Amino acid sequence: MKAQATRAAIWWLNPFWILVIPLVLIAFVTWLIPEADYQLYWRLPKFFTDDDLALCLWVALAFSIGCLLAVFLDRGLVRPSSAETLATPRWTMLTRLFYCGLIVTVFAYTVWFGAILKQAGLGIIPAVLRGDSGAIYELIRLRKDAAITGITSLTQVGIGVGLAGVFLSCQLGWKKVRWPLGLLFFLTLMRAVFLAERLALIELMLPGTVLWFQLRGLRAGFARHLVNFAPFVGLIVLYSLFTFSEYFRSWGYYSEQGETSLLWFTLVRLSGYYVTSLNNGAMLWQELGPLGFPYATLEWLWRFPIIGDALRDSLGGSDAPAALVSIIVAEAGNPEFNNPTGIFVTFTDYGVPGALVFWVLFGCVATLLYRAFRRGSVAGLFLYPFVFMGLTDQIRIFYLTGGRTFAAWLFLFAVIFVTRREIRRSQPTARA
Repeated sequence: MKAQATRAAIWWLNPFWILVIPLVLIAFVTWLIPEADYQLYWRLPKFFTDDDLALCLWVALAFSIGCLLAVFLDRGLVRPSSAETLATPRWTMLTRLFYCGLIVTVFAYTVWFGAILKQAGLGIIPAVLRGDSGAIYELIRLRKDAAITGITSLTQVGIGVGLAGVFLSCQLGWKKVRWPLGLLFFLTLMRAVFLAERLALIELMLPGTVLWFQLRGLRAGFARHLVNFAPFVGLIVLYSLFTFSEYFRSWGYYSEQGETSLLWFTLVRLSGYYVTSLNNGAMLWQELGPLGFPYATLEWLWRFPIIGDALRDSLGGSDAPAALVSIIVAEAGNPEFNNPTGIFVTFTDYGVPGALVFWVLFGCVATLLYRAFRRGSVAGLFLYPFVFMGLTDQIRIFYLTGGRTFAAWLFLFAVIFVTRREIRRSQPTARA
């Protein structure tokens, strides 16, 4: 069996639709909302100006050009006969790597959760479930204080483990991986609910769903057409998940302050995360200007244990911008809505011309990976769902090069290496 390279494309998996259209819409909404509503709903000034709207539109155009460029490059460089066959391997090595990754992830979660409960006590769990005021914020504080450098970050290996598990389920059947994946889901759900990390659940579930749609999907005609409406269903699921988690996180406090509608409260907060991200990004761009150093777009490198700070300083960077950002956000922003957006950070890193070149290249690489994913390339199958996940959150944060993604990238490249090796070994020419 070959990866489903001939299956009709799902329109919303294309990077153009997942970044350009939401960016344009949210940028216009951010621009149109009056100053008074920023103060009323999110308790911060409006910084987003006509010039900032124009920059967002330039980003959308540059990314679109990169997507179009990738189409021509892909057609010129890729030969139809180069598609990889995924039929015959027994996936023994990949299964072993899957379980190794699972063990690492479970170990990291066990150490992290244990350190938190050692400080908070088991009584914190029913306190959160009851919605006791301050309980969830105590866990959020301990989430950071109990983090162990080099250990806690290994929980992010679970992203790659989830993708490897979905791939194996499509090749070997769900019975082979359902219990390990169930354990991984449970641990991630506990993290999302008790540590208020909704992103952890999304970054596990969304890439796996994207991969499953490519490898299996829905073959029936009517059901297949329903997939085209998945983004709209996804918005409802996102809102429901956000409402569920926000009930435990902050509803107890705000209901005591006079809020009467949980649904309206969570709608304002959810939309605020995206609107205020662009607003914060505009504020930081206006305050900092071009820094001429990739602080945000290579964040994982500067946050690498032991060598990160020294490497950054040796290349001409410093910790001054990060300290200045903290001061600016504390004085002019709202700590509850402090995301810096993944859009304007490229301007502070590279300036306007450099940032636009960056977005052309980003669009090109994302689209090349998407087309590789559509063809059934091993690299495309494992990397693009992760890139897709990052693009869905690009308006809020620059996810793909953040410190939390480094372990996931490493494991995914290991998965690609092992998968290709098994494919080569399984081919008759390789055994001859």
